[in-house]
Amino acid sequence: MPIKKLLVIAAGVVAASALGLSGTAIAGTLVPVAAVVAGHDHSATESDRCLHDDDFAPNPALGDRVCAMGDGLFKLRTANGDRITHIDPPTAKDKGTRDSLKAITGGSAALAARAHFCATDSYRIQLVYMIPANGTDASATMVPLMQQHFIQSNAMVSDRAAEFGGDLSLRVACEAAGQPAVRVLRSSTDNGSIGSVDQELNRQGLRATGQDNVVYWGNGGCGGGVAWGSGDARPGVDNPVNNAPGVAVVTGRCPFTYMLHEQGHSMGAVLPNTPNGSGRGHCNDDADVMCYNDGGPRSSGYRTDVCPSPNGNLDYYWDCNVNDYFHPNPPAGSYLASNWNLASCSNRMIYRPNCGAALLRTRS
Repeated sequence: MPIKKLLVIAAGVVAASALGLSGTAIAGTLVPVAAVVAGHDHSATESDRCLHDDDFAPNPALGDRVCAMGDGLFKLRTANGDRITHIDPPTAKDKGTRDSLKAITGGSAALAARAHFCATDSYRIQLVYMIPANGTDASATMVPLMQQHFIQSNAMVSDRAAEFGGDLSLRVACEAAGQPAVRVLRSSTDNGSIGSVDQELNRQGLRATGQDNVVYWGNGGCGGGVAWGSGDARPGVDNPVNNAPGVAVVTGRCPFTYMLHEQGHSMGAVLPNTPNGSGRGHCNDDADVMCYNDGGPRSSGYRTDVCPSPNGNLDYYWDCNVNDYFHPNPPAGSYLASNWNLASCSNRMIYRPNCGAALLRTRS
């Protein structure tokens, strides 16, 4: 699934600001939050590159200060720290919308899928439609499209959990009526790179501790997706992916799985040392939202027959074998039982009503 998906691994310090319960930004002191990178073994040659300011130059897809590190990697220098990036161009088929794709429940599910959870703290997903400075305001169509995409994304995640005895859903900022809330912002620039969008979110008060901002930029054809990510495999609630403000950008009108893919990166998938990880933020299991042959150091293990797609779309499953990044009840001794697991109670972007009271108190 070689669509334009970019994973940015935090390699420095990110800043967080306070957010009011209503979703409106309030004044607050910027708080540095350490972002740890684990499991990324860049070569000595790579580490010697991109150390000086004159190594950096503008890249329209990424930002104003970008340095090529080789092997498809880039370093992006931002006001909130350096990020290691990886990008792939979209293919022709991904320029459509394919919004008819629906999540399914396979096997004998023990639970019904759960609707999204409306969160009033900053540990949540915030949907943002960002209009370029000189762009047309298409919020009348883009806002309901984003709401539909989030509902579909939540259904895919919740259905997958229900298959394996898990009762969970995604946490999101909501309107008064309970629909996912979409903040409509006009950018001060026409620059839709992730670096510029990150600055704009900060300028307009949406960079908050723990909040994952999912931004749809403009309203043109599908241009792919980018996201900040994490390489930290620690399984507990103190994993820094919980507190570092997340940024994901989907350019134009793409399939809903782009939203879910980039949100997956924001939540910490896919770690380099997973059983089927590519080593560059994705996995090798083919018909999976988070998997495609990204050219990573372990992508030679990519297979097209692991989870056959029932409808021909390669991004149909959410962790197709529930062994790389998501399992609500991982078997003892398995990778997800002892490493970061997006379905665990430690992930502050999900709601699990059966999580322990002590852990829930740390999330409020």
